[in-house]
Amino acid sequence: MKKYFPSKFDIPCSIFFGSIKVKPQRRRVGFTLIEVILVVVISLILLGVAMPHFAHAYKGTKLRIAARTVGRMTRYARSMAIMRETTMTVVLNHDTMEIFLGGSTRSSTNSADGELDQDVFKRLGYVEGEASSDNAGIEKEVHRYLPEGIEVADFEKDWFEDDEEYEDLYLIHYYPDGQSDWFILEFEDRRGLGVKLENDPISGKIRSEFLQ
Repeated sequence: MKKYFPSKFDIPCSIFFGSIKVKPQRRRVGFTLIEVILVVVISLILLGVAMPHFAHAYKGTKLRIAARTVGRMTRYARSMAIMRETTMTVVLNHDTMEIFLGGSTRSSTNSADGELDQDVFKRLGYVEGEASSDNAGIEKEVHRYLPEGIEVADFEKDWFEDDEEYEDLYLIHYYPDGQSDWFILEFEDRRGLGVKLENDPISGKIRSEFLQ
């Protein structure tokens, strides 16, 4: 049997180059300058698109609060008129921008269900008031102040012969059968934005429309 003798070509390379250790290459960590610039540019574009929407929503915040306050007050007035079987009146003082609800024939603290009403008032965030000479003879049960910076731009309603007229007060009546006075109420803020509220005298629903 022949023995194998390595030729000079079979000599390992380690004899000539020694022991060579090849270190594995590390993966690149981080971002390049181009990637960072690209992210910044995209963020600025998205911010520029979104800012007008946020600004518009913020500008109309007080108008939305006023519209919700009127809507909540009128819904409560209608429900109280039906439950008590008496006329309830929503009064808006356009000088002080105070809106309140009351009845001229009955106090909310004279009966058991009146005590329940007071509990409802507190849960709704309202504050009980007192009758005075500047509220059209209506005994205040709940009242709220509308946000600062808005004013009444227009008010229209169906007027009848026995309706009371006041220089600084707007009165809206809600009746035991669920009907109410038809009215249009328009608020405007200092920027010229507005909201128009129109009441359906049959259903009591209020339709709101924002004005530029």
